[in-house]
Amino acid sequence: MPCLLAMTRDKQERKEILKEIEALCTMHERITQSSECREFNRRSALLLQRLEDEGCVRLADRAMDLLASCNPKDLSLCDSVQRARDILERLRDLAKENTEKDKG
Repeated sequence: MPCLLAMTRDKQERKEILKEIEALCTMHERITQSSECREFNRRSALLLQRLEDEGCVRLADRAMDLLASCNPKDLSLCDSVQRARDILERLRDLAKENTEKDKG
């Protein structure tokens, strides 16, 4: 089975995808306002599109899970913070794992 990120065009693209996943993890940990939650959701959707365009099917599936659990609200805190955090961790782990395999 090919690496999850092996189908991307080049190493730079793989690094940029991993960097965006890392940025989303950090962003999610720091969300304090609904506007930040909406921005997180927007960036997650862009990541999903990028993963699909690059043929990273398994990572795209995890990104879809993330978007399915992410439901920005205007007047209250998110009720699925832990679920989104868990999905982000898995997404990051999968991306790192396959980027490291590519180095070998």
